[in-house]
Amino acid sequence: MTVRVHEVTAGYGNSPVLINVSLSVSKGQVCALLGHNGSGKTTLMRCINSILQPTRGQILVMEEDVTRIARTRIARLISFVPQNSQTAFSFSCLEMILMGGASRLRMWSSPGPRERKKARRLCEELGIDHLADLPFNQLSGGQKQLVILTRALFQETPVMLLDEPTAHLDFGNQHKMMNLVRKLVKQYGVTALITLHDPNLALNYCDDVIMLKQGRVIAQGPTHLAFNDSNLREIFGDNIRIEYTNTGAQVVVPRFIPQYMPEGKECCT
Repeated sequence: MTVRVHEVTAGYGNSPVLINVSLSVSKGQVCALLGHNGSGKTTLMRCINSILQPTRGQILVMEEDVTRIARTRIARLISFVPQNSQTAFSFSCLEMILMGGASRLRMWSSPGPRERKKARRLCEELGIDHLADLPFNQLSGGQKQLVILTRALFQETPVMLLDEPTAHLDFGNQHKMMNLVRKLVKQYGVTALITLHDPNLALNYCDDVIMLKQGRVIAQGPTHLAFNDSNLREIFGDNIRIEYTNTGAQVVVPRFIPQYMPEGKECCT
């Protein structure tokens, strides 16, 4: 297993957010973290990235205990794509991407021609080469997310953590982002753990899913097995279920409420 979390309890002050959490994520998999607001998704991310220390339990990434290794070593194991990215300085997109290689550099050194060439080649691969020399802070939210995703790939870590990467994207770009993440995970053989609010994104793009409720894992496993009405209602409430469209596709929808459906219409057709 690339990531193993064993009986972790963590929180802030005297308030635990995660309670006795155990889970694992396999190499080369896209794994979704699902749960309502406050369920502990971001806290779990912070623990795996060793930004927050658990009060109990163990977290292993590539069989290394993240609480016992240096920050520079963690940067060689884990890359992180946050919800929002902003910098106080006027860095270009290429400079932002090059920062992903900082853990590979000696002290007081800077990226050389080889690193810059590698970064530009990655920009071309992800279709953002036209953004490389533009100021990062002048980009749209979606463009920034693509740049930060490129930086995470440039970091060349076996594990990538993505905290709501689709949060500020429109419907079409949400699916483009998730499709790109899945493609890159399979292409580069990395492991991606992604916090999501939309269960349909997890259903369509993730190999596995971990469901959290009030700081506890209530279900985990392959998406097609963990996704069922019982588990979804446990975390999102009774007013939700899985339906099938007339093409056979699965969708997660609110339970049908007749008074809100226009006359003559059918649900999920």
